[in-house]
Amino acid sequence: MDCLIYYTSALIISFSLFYAYAKYKLSYWSRRGVKSPPTHLFFGNFKDCITLKKSPGEKMREIYNSADPDDLYIGFYIFHKPLLLLRDHDLIKQVMIKDFDVFPNRRFGSGSQRDPIGLDSILSMHQPKWKYVRNKLTPVLTGQKLKNMIPLMIESGKPMLNFIENLPTNEDGWSVYEIKDISVRYSTDILASLTFGININSFDDNETAFCKTGVTIFRGFMRGIVFIIQFFLPDWDFLVVPFIKGPANYLRNIFWDSMNTRERLGFKRGDMIDFMLALKNGEQNPIYKFEGDNLVAQPSSLYIAGFEAIGTAIAYALYDLGQHPEHQDTIYNEIQTQVSGKELTMDLINGLSFLNSVVVESLRLHPPLPVTDRITTRDYELPGSGLIIEKNIPVYVSINATNQDPKYFSNPQNFIPLRTEAKNKKKFYESLAFGIGPRSCIGQRCALLIVKVAIIMIISNYTISSKANKKHDNNAIHVFTYSSDGLYIQFKKRN
Repeated sequence: MDCLIYYTSALIISFSLFYAYAKYKLSYWSRRGVKSPPTHLFFGNFKDCITLKKSPGEKMREIYNSADPDDLYIGFYIFHKPLLLLRDHDLIKQVMIKDFDVFPNRRFGSGSQRDPIGLDSILSMHQPKWKYVRNKLTPVLTGQKLKNMIPLMIESGKPMLNFIENLPTNEDGWSVYEIKDISVRYSTDILASLTFGININSFDDNETAFCKTGVTIFRGFMRGIVFIIQFFLPDWDFLVVPFIKGPANYLRNIFWDSMNTRERLGFKRGDMIDFMLALKNGEQNPIYKFEGDNLVAQPSSLYIAGFEAIGTAIAYALYDLGQHPEHQDTIYNEIQTQVSGKELTMDLINGLSFLNSVVVESLRLHPPLPVTDRITTRDYELPGSGLIIEKNIPVYVSINATNQDPKYFSNPQNFIPLRTEAKNKKKFYESLAFGIGPRSCIGQRCALLIVKVAIIMIISNYTISSKANKKHDNNAIHVFTYSSDGLYIQFKKRN
């Protein structure tokens, strides 16, 4: 009996201490005069994500929308960790661009960064190492190099068109297929050539190993959990190491096979392998030595980033056009007027203004990565608010919520390529899809070019149609934007 009383008393005391601790931790924002949504005593505001009921992107959208329309920011918690969500365009630009020296680092991968191929690359490394590596890699994607890539994009597009051509058709001449599968195969072929110097045809069932590696990195239940940990619980990244070793080893073997062959034969192809070989044999800086896995990390990170972002951007742009035949007709006419019968060049592509508007608007509605973040390196007063963001407090931007805020866009849920009220905001929300400020995606121009070439090739040859899928942004439990039911497109050959 005495033991029972003892254990009961110990339990009550332990719970009381935890309750007092949790309530204090979860009062961080209220003690600073910052609003926050109602919190769970243990999970904070992320219970639905931790229990896999909602995607982080959707949860961040909910937190964003729980604030008053004119609130500049709102506080929230992951477990007992305080984080701040920015809700104002000017503040986002202030933090991400003007005061980049205070916010140079991402929270993503900020744990142990034990995996060089995934977590110690340009995607997640910290200052000052990040700036050094970024400057070294920038020449890989200059304007002239992008111009030289267009023939590669067109060559990769030919198997894509053949694949669509060979799909079974119904009696009315329509074929149906999941467009994300097509767009990912197409982008994989281009990225494999650009980053690893290998020619593959992912539309050939005998050559899909490289594409399947990308799928293994991103898809599936466990992969969704891995990315949630890497983006929102980086201190727990030791839990995901077993799940990233396989793909990392595959990319490592591909890279060194290409590097060793290139070095032995002494020929140049003008791709990233040539560039990494030059860095390997060049003068090394102690801040970051281009050797071993440090070499593998850079093409791997560009492939990993591009695989999902480009495939998603192509798929949703075509999906939106399939729902809006009037815009599809406008693009087709623009292509026929300005491109038909000519060799496709970057200047011609850049001249397709309506195509650009379609891509920008689709990215506004469906950003491949709907959140981005930064961490303060010192205490920082948020301009115009009096709020001090303490050192190491993460700051987030909900890209999908910001891009669909009625404060900035009328009818924000609608696909309207020519938005007259967005003249001064267009470049801003376009860049949000690939990050913003100095840490925006290094391959953004290349990615947009790949997306546009795919749309040009498909719309030039096919009329497409799609049906509304209300689940495509909400039900896939993953950090990235996914369609839980797939994005199915109908194709019909143009006469």
